[in-house]
Amino acid sequence: MNQTSSALDISFIRSVFLQPVSAGIIARYGLAPEELGIPARILAEPMTLVPFIDVQRWLELIEIKSGDPAYMIEIAPYLKFDNMGYFGDWFLSSPDLALAFRRINYGTSCLQSGTSFHGEQSGRLIKWCYDNHFSEGRSRLHDSLRIAVMFTNTLKHFMGDDYQPKHVELSGPPCGDGRVEAYFGCDVTWNAAVTKVWLDIAMLEHGSAHPFSTSRPMLVSNLQLDEFLNMPQPHDTAKVMYEMVSYACHYGYPSLDFIAKRYRISRQQLQRRFNVFGWSFTNVTNYVLCNLAIKYMLKDMSNAEIARELGYKNVQSFSKAFQRQRGVTPTQYRDRLLERSQ
Repeated sequence: MNQTSSALDISFIRSVFLQPVSAGIIARYGLAPEELGIPARILAEPMTLVPFIDVQRWLELIEIKSGDPAYMIEIAPYLKFDNMGYFGDWFLSSPDLALAFRRINYGTSCLQSGTSFHGEQSGRLIKWCYDNHFSEGRSRLHDSLRIAVMFTNTLKHFMGDDYQPKHVELSGPPCGDGRVEAYFGCDVTWNAAVTKVWLDIAMLEHGSAHPFSTSRPMLVSNLQLDEFLNMPQPHDTAKVMYEMVSYACHYGYPSLDFIAKRYRISRQQLQRRFNVFGWSFTNVTNYVLCNLAIKYMLKDMSNAEIARELGYKNVQSFSKAFQRQRGVTPTQYRDRLLERSQ
Protein backbone atom coordinates (compact mmCIF):
# COMPACT_ATOMS: atom_id res chain seq x y z
CA MET A 1 0.00 0.00 0.00
CA ASN A 2 1.19 3.54 -0.71
CA GLN A 3 3.11 4.74 2.31
CA THR A 4 1.31 8.10 2.33
CA SER A 5 -1.92 6.34 3.32
CA SER A 6 -2.64 5.97 7.01
CA ALA A 7 -2.77 2.41 8.29
CA LEU A 8 -6.31 3.18 9.45
CA ASP A 9 -7.53 4.69 6.19
CA ILE A 10 -10.21 2.60 4.49
CA SER A 11 -11.21 2.77 0.83
CA PHE A 12 -14.67 1.70 -0.38
CA ILE A 13 -16.13 0.54 -3.67
CA ARG A 14 -19.83 0.27 -4.47
CA SER A 15 -21.16 -3.17 -5.34
CA VAL A 16 -22.57 -1.85 -8.63
CA PHE A 17 -18.97 -1.33 -9.76
CA LEU A 18 -18.29 -5.02 -9.00
CA GLN A 19 -21.38 -6.40 -10.74
CA PRO A 20 -19.70 -6.68 -14.19
CA VAL A 21 -16.91 -8.79 -12.62
CA SER A 22 -19.41 -10.99 -10.80
CA ALA A 23 -21.49 -11.53 -13.96
CA GLY A 24 -18.38 -12.52 -15.91
CA ILE A 25 -17.07 -14.88 -13.24
CA ILE A 26 -20.42 -16.65 -12.99
CA ALA A 27 -20.73 -17.00 -16.77
CA ARG A 28 -17.13 -17.98 -17.53
CA TYR A 29 -16.14 -20.03 -14.47
CA GLY A 30 -19.43 -20.87 -12.77
CA LEU A 31 -18.22 -19.21 -9.56
CA ALA A 32 -21.14 -17.89 -7.52
CA PRO A 33 -20.51 -15.02 -5.05
CA GLU A 34 -21.10 -17.37 -2.09
CA GLU A 35 -18.14 -19.52 -3.21
CA LEU A 36 -15.95 -16.44 -2.76
CA GLY A 37 -17.36 -15.68 0.68
CA ILE A 38 -19.54 -12.82 -0.63
CA PRO A 39 -23.05 -12.65 0.84
CA ALA A 40 -25.46 -12.52 -2.13
CA ARG A 41 -27.26 -9.46 -0.80
CA ILE A 42 -24.08 -7.35 -1.07
CA LEU A 43 -24.21 -7.55 -4.86
CA ALA A 44 -28.01 -7.40 -4.90
CA GLU A 45 -27.93 -3.86 -3.45
CA PRO A 46 -26.03 -1.69 -5.97
CA MET A 47 -25.21 1.10 -3.51
CA THR A 48 -23.60 -1.20 -0.92
CA LEU A 49 -20.23 0.16 0.17
CA VAL A 50 -17.63 -2.62 0.31
CA PRO A 51 -14.20 -2.10 1.93
CA PHE A 52 -11.61 -2.45 -0.82
CA ILE A 53 -9.57 -4.74 1.42
CA ASP A 54 -12.33 -7.36 1.04
CA VAL A 55 -12.44 -6.83 -2.72
CA GLN A 56 -8.70 -7.55 -2.83
CA ARG A 57 -9.26 -10.86 -1.10
CA TRP A 58 -12.05 -11.77 -3.52
CA LEU A 59 -9.95 -10.89 -6.58
CA GLU A 60 -7.10 -13.07 -5.34
CA LEU A 61 -9.48 -15.93 -4.54
CA ILE A 62 -10.92 -15.79 -8.08
CA GLU A 63 -7.41 -16.29 -9.46
CA ILE A 64 -6.92 -19.33 -7.21
CA LYS A 65 -10.29 -20.90 -8.03
CA SER A 66 -10.13 -20.17 -11.76
CA GLY A 67 -6.46 -21.13 -12.01
CA ASP A 68 -5.97 -18.21 -14.40
CA PRO A 69 -4.00 -15.06 -13.46
CA ALA A 70 -5.41 -13.35 -16.58
CA TYR A 71 -9.05 -14.15 -15.81
CA MET A 72 -10.03 -10.50 -16.33
CA ILE A 73 -9.21 -10.93 -20.03
CA GLU A 74 -11.42 -14.03 -20.18
CA ILE A 75 -14.37 -12.06 -18.79
CA ALA A 76 -13.61 -8.89 -20.79
CA PRO A 77 -16.94 -8.99 -22.69
CA TYR A 78 -18.72 -8.47 -19.34
CA LEU A 79 -16.49 -5.64 -18.08
CA LYS A 80 -18.54 -2.79 -19.46
CA PHE A 81 -20.22 0.21 -17.94
CA ASP A 82 -23.31 -1.01 -19.82
CA ASN A 83 -23.55 -3.76 -17.20
CA MET A 84 -23.98 -1.30 -14.32
CA GLY A 85 -27.65 -0.45 -14.78
CA TYR A 86 -28.73 3.18 -14.90
CA PHE A 87 -25.30 4.48 -13.85
CA GLY A 88 -23.70 2.77 -16.82
CA ASP A 89 -26.45 4.17 -19.04
CA TRP A 90 -25.67 7.65 -17.76
CA PHE A 91 -21.93 7.26 -18.40
CA LEU A 92 -22.41 6.10 -22.00
CA SER A 93 -25.59 7.85 -23.17
CA SER A 94 -23.70 10.85 -24.52
CA PRO A 95 -23.28 12.17 -28.06
CA ASP A 96 -19.48 11.84 -28.06
CA LEU A 97 -16.59 10.15 -26.31
CA ALA A 98 -15.37 13.38 -24.68
CA LEU A 99 -18.54 13.72 -22.58
CA ALA A 100 -18.48 10.04 -21.60
CA PHE A 101 -14.79 10.45 -20.68
CA ARG A 102 -15.61 13.36 -18.36
CA ARG A 103 -18.66 11.67 -16.86
CA ILE A 104 -16.70 8.53 -16.00
CA ASN A 105 -13.80 10.49 -14.54
CA TYR A 106 -15.92 12.50 -12.11
CA GLY A 107 -18.83 10.08 -11.70
CA THR A 108 -16.66 7.26 -10.41
CA SER A 109 -15.69 9.36 -7.37
CA CYS A 110 -19.03 8.25 -5.90
CA LEU A 111 -18.44 4.62 -6.92
CA GLN A 112 -14.94 4.13 -5.52
CA SER A 113 -13.05 6.20 -2.95
CA GLY A 114 -9.32 6.70 -2.54
CA THR A 115 -8.75 6.51 -6.30
CA SER A 116 -8.23 8.88 -9.18
CA PHE A 117 -9.77 8.59 -12.66
CA HIS A 118 -8.32 11.28 -14.90
CA GLY A 119 -6.74 12.11 -18.23
CA GLU A 120 -3.14 13.15 -18.92
CA GLN A 121 -2.26 14.90 -22.17
CA SER A 122 1.07 14.16 -23.85
CA GLY A 123 1.31 15.84 -27.23
CA ARG A 124 -1.35 14.29 -29.47
CA LEU A 125 -2.03 11.56 -26.93
CA ILE A 126 -4.44 11.32 -24.01
CA LYS A 127 -3.57 8.82 -21.31
CA TRP A 128 -6.70 7.63 -19.50
CA CYS A 129 -5.44 6.99 -15.95
CA TYR A 130 -6.59 5.01 -12.94
CA ASP A 131 -4.56 5.44 -9.76
CA ASN A 132 -5.47 3.29 -6.75
CA HIS A 133 -3.14 3.58 -3.75
CA PHE A 134 -5.14 0.95 -1.87
CA SER A 135 -4.50 -1.98 -4.20
CA GLU A 136 -1.62 -4.31 -3.37
CA GLY A 137 -0.32 -7.82 -3.90
CA ARG A 138 -1.81 -10.01 -6.61
CA SER A 139 -5.07 -8.09 -6.49
CA ARG A 140 -3.27 -5.00 -7.81
CA LEU A 141 -2.83 -6.77 -11.16
CA HIS A 142 -6.48 -7.86 -11.33
CA ASP A 143 -7.79 -4.44 -10.32
CA SER A 144 -5.59 -2.74 -12.91
CA LEU A 145 -6.80 -5.11 -15.64
CA ARG A 146 -10.42 -4.58 -14.56
CA ILE A 147 -10.24 -0.86 -15.20
CA ALA A 148 -8.02 -1.04 -18.30
CA VAL A 149 -10.54 -3.42 -19.90
CA MET A 150 -13.48 -1.18 -18.90
CA PHE A 151 -11.71 1.85 -20.37
CA THR A 152 -10.98 -0.06 -23.59
CA ASN A 153 -14.54 -1.35 -23.86
CA THR A 154 -15.74 2.24 -23.51
CA LEU A 155 -13.49 3.26 -26.41
CA LYS A 156 -14.87 0.37 -28.47
CA HIS A 157 -18.40 1.50 -27.61
CA PHE A 158 -17.71 4.79 -29.40
CA MET A 159 -15.12 3.76 -31.98
CA GLY A 160 -16.35 0.30 -32.91
CA ASP A 161 -15.32 -3.21 -31.84
CA ASP A 162 -12.13 -3.15 -33.93
CA TYR A 163 -10.67 -0.15 -32.10
CA GLN A 164 -7.32 -0.70 -30.35
CA PRO A 165 -5.62 1.71 -27.93
CA LYS A 166 -2.17 3.06 -28.73
CA HIS A 167 -0.54 1.60 -25.63
CA VAL A 168 -1.54 0.22 -22.22
CA GLU A 169 0.24 0.40 -18.85
CA LEU A 170 -0.75 -2.12 -16.18
CA SER A 171 0.02 -2.24 -12.44
CA GLY A 172 1.18 -5.81 -12.02
CA PRO A 173 3.53 -8.50 -13.35
CA PRO A 174 3.17 -10.06 -16.83
CA CYS A 175 0.53 -12.76 -17.18
CA GLY A 176 -1.69 -14.44 -19.74
CA ASP A 177 0.95 -15.78 -22.16
CA GLY A 178 0.19 -13.10 -24.73
CA ARG A 179 -3.60 -13.02 -24.21
CA VAL A 180 -3.45 -9.59 -22.58
CA GLU A 181 -1.50 -8.05 -25.45
CA ALA A 182 -3.79 -9.78 -27.95
CA TYR A 183 -6.91 -8.36 -26.28
CA PHE A 184 -5.64 -4.77 -26.24
CA GLY A 185 -3.99 -5.12 -29.67
CA CYS A 186 -0.99 -3.04 -28.65
CA ASP A 187 2.19 -3.08 -26.59
CA VAL A 188 1.72 -3.40 -22.84
CA THR A 189 3.96 -1.99 -20.11
CA TRP A 190 3.83 -4.13 -16.95
CA ASN A 191 4.48 -3.19 -13.29
CA ALA A 192 3.49 0.43 -13.95
CA ALA A 193 2.76 2.72 -11.01
CA VAL A 194 -0.55 3.84 -12.56
CA THR A 195 -2.95 2.09 -14.95
CA LYS A 196 -3.06 3.98 -18.26
CA VAL A 197 -4.79 3.45 -21.60
CA TRP A 198 -3.39 5.65 -24.38
CA LEU A 199 -5.51 7.06 -27.19
CA ASP A 200 -5.17 9.72 -29.87
CA ILE A 201 -6.62 13.02 -28.64
CA ALA A 202 -8.68 13.31 -31.82
CA MET A 203 -10.70 10.28 -30.66
CA LEU A 204 -12.39 12.40 -27.97
CA GLU A 205 -14.28 14.22 -30.72
CA HIS A 206 -15.71 10.99 -32.08
CA GLY A 207 -19.48 10.60 -31.92
CA SER A 208 -21.20 7.59 -30.45
CA ALA A 209 -21.49 4.49 -32.64
CA HIS A 210 -24.79 3.79 -30.88
CA PRO A 211 -28.08 5.65 -31.26
CA PHE A 212 -28.11 8.67 -28.95
CA SER A 213 -31.31 9.54 -27.14
CA THR A 214 -31.85 12.83 -25.32
CA SER A 215 -35.15 11.57 -23.92
CA ARG A 216 -33.70 8.90 -21.64
CA PRO A 217 -33.13 10.64 -18.29
CA MET A 218 -31.56 8.90 -15.29
CA LEU A 219 -34.43 8.89 -12.81
CA VAL A 220 -33.41 8.38 -9.18
CA SER A 221 -35.28 8.98 -5.94
CA ASN A 222 -34.01 11.31 -3.21
CA LEU A 223 -33.05 8.25 -1.17
CA GLN A 224 -31.04 6.79 -4.07
CA LEU A 225 -29.32 10.14 -4.66
CA ASP A 226 -28.41 10.39 -0.97
CA GLU A 227 -26.89 6.92 -1.09
CA PHE A 228 -24.95 7.65 -4.29
CA LEU A 229 -23.42 10.90 -3.02
CA ASN A 230 -22.61 9.45 0.41
CA MET A 231 -19.11 8.20 -0.41
CA PRO A 232 -16.80 8.47 2.63
CA GLN A 233 -13.21 9.40 1.87
CA PRO A 234 -10.50 7.19 3.43
CA HIS A 235 -9.42 9.81 5.99
CA ASP A 236 -12.98 10.66 7.12
CA THR A 237 -12.86 8.60 10.31
CA ALA A 238 -16.44 9.10 11.49
CA LYS A 239 -18.07 8.24 8.15
CA VAL A 240 -15.71 5.33 7.58
CA MET A 241 -16.56 3.87 10.98
CA TYR A 242 -20.26 4.31 10.24
CA GLU A 243 -19.98 2.49 6.91
CA MET A 244 -17.81 -0.27 8.35
CA VAL A 245 -20.50 -1.07 10.93
CA SER A 246 -23.14 -0.88 8.20
CA TYR A 247 -21.13 -3.28 6.02
CA ALA A 248 -20.66 -5.71 8.92
CA CYS A 249 -24.46 -6.17 9.02
CA HIS A 250 -24.21 -8.24 5.84
CA TYR A 251 -22.42 -10.90 7.90
CA GLY A 252 -24.68 -10.81 10.96
CA TYR A 253 -24.78 -8.55 14.00
CA PRO A 254 -21.69 -6.25 13.84
CA SER A 255 -18.72 -7.29 15.97
CA LEU A 256 -15.58 -5.47 17.02
CA ASP A 257 -13.41 -8.34 15.74
CA PHE A 258 -14.98 -8.20 12.26
CA ILE A 259 -14.16 -4.51 11.87
CA ALA A 260 -10.70 -4.72 13.50
CA LYS A 261 -9.77 -7.39 10.93
CA ARG A 262 -10.60 -4.97 8.08
CA TYR A 263 -8.43 -2.31 9.72
CA ARG A 264 -5.65 -4.91 10.22
CA ILE A 265 -5.36 -4.04 13.89
CA SER A 266 -6.28 -5.78 17.15
CA ARG A 267 -9.65 -5.27 18.82
CA GLN A 268 -7.85 -3.46 21.67
CA GLN A 269 -6.26 -1.01 19.21
CA LEU A 270 -9.64 -0.41 17.59
CA GLN A 271 -11.27 0.21 20.96
CA ARG A 272 -8.57 2.77 21.76
CA ARG A 273 -9.27 4.38 18.39
CA PHE A 274 -12.93 4.73 19.34
CA ASN A 275 -12.00 6.16 22.73
CA VAL A 276 -9.82 8.87 21.15
CA PHE A 277 -12.97 10.26 19.52
CA GLY A 278 -15.07 9.83 22.65
CA TRP A 279 -17.01 6.94 21.13
CA SER A 280 -17.74 3.38 22.13
CA PHE A 281 -18.31 0.55 19.69
CA THR A 282 -21.71 -0.17 21.25
CA ASN A 283 -22.92 3.41 20.89
CA VAL A 284 -21.77 3.69 17.28
CA THR A 285 -23.34 0.33 16.42
CA ASN A 286 -26.67 1.27 18.00
CA TYR A 287 -26.71 4.58 16.12
CA VAL A 288 -25.88 2.96 12.77
CA LEU A 289 -28.40 0.13 13.16
CA CYS A 290 -31.14 2.57 14.10
CA ASN A 291 -30.50 4.68 11.00
CA LEU A 292 -30.41 1.59 8.81
CA ALA A 293 -33.71 0.47 10.33
CA ILE A 294 -35.30 3.79 9.34
CA LYS A 295 -33.94 3.42 5.78
CA TYR A 296 -35.52 -0.02 5.59
CA MET A 297 -38.80 1.34 6.96
CA LEU A 298 -38.82 3.79 4.04
CA LYS A 299 -38.53 0.76 1.78
CA ASP A 300 -41.65 -0.64 3.47
CA MET A 301 -39.87 -3.60 5.10
CA SER A 302 -41.60 -5.21 8.09
CA ASN A 303 -40.08 -5.13 11.58
CA ALA A 304 -39.30 -8.84 11.30
CA GLU A 305 -37.49 -8.32 7.98
CA ILE A 306 -35.52 -5.39 9.40
CA ALA A 307 -34.52 -7.36 12.52
CA ARG A 308 -33.28 -10.21 10.32
CA GLU A 309 -31.48 -7.84 7.93
CA LEU A 310 -29.61 -6.14 10.79
CA GLY A 311 -28.56 -9.35 12.53
CA TYR A 312 -30.77 -9.17 15.63
CA LYS A 313 -31.70 -12.47 17.28
CA ASN A 314 -35.40 -11.64 17.16
CA VAL A 315 -37.90 -8.81 16.64
CA GLN A 316 -38.10 -8.10 20.37
CA SER A 317 -34.33 -7.42 20.59
CA PHE A 318 -34.58 -5.07 17.63
CA SER A 319 -37.60 -3.28 19.13
CA LYS A 320 -35.91 -2.69 22.49
CA ALA A 321 -32.68 -1.44 20.88
CA PHE A 322 -34.59 0.94 18.59
CA GLN A 323 -36.65 2.32 21.46
CA ARG A 324 -33.52 2.97 23.54
CA GLN A 325 -32.07 4.97 20.64
CA ARG A 326 -35.17 6.85 19.44
CA GLY A 327 -37.47 6.87 22.46
CA VAL A 328 -40.31 5.17 20.58
CA THR A 329 -40.90 1.66 19.24
CA PRO A 330 -40.25 0.87 15.56
CA THR A 331 -44.02 0.62 14.99
CA GLN A 332 -44.60 4.05 16.54
CA TYR A 333 -41.80 5.56 14.50
CA ARG A 334 -43.17 3.96 11.32
CA ASP A 335 -46.59 5.49 12.05
CA ARG A 336 -44.96 8.94 12.32
CA LEU A 337 -43.25 8.42 8.95
CA LEU A 338 -46.59 7.57 7.39
CA GLU A 339 -48.21 10.67 8.92
CA ARG A 340 -45.50 12.93 7.45
CA SER A 341 -45.81 11.37 4.02
CA GLN A 342 -49.57 12.08 3.85
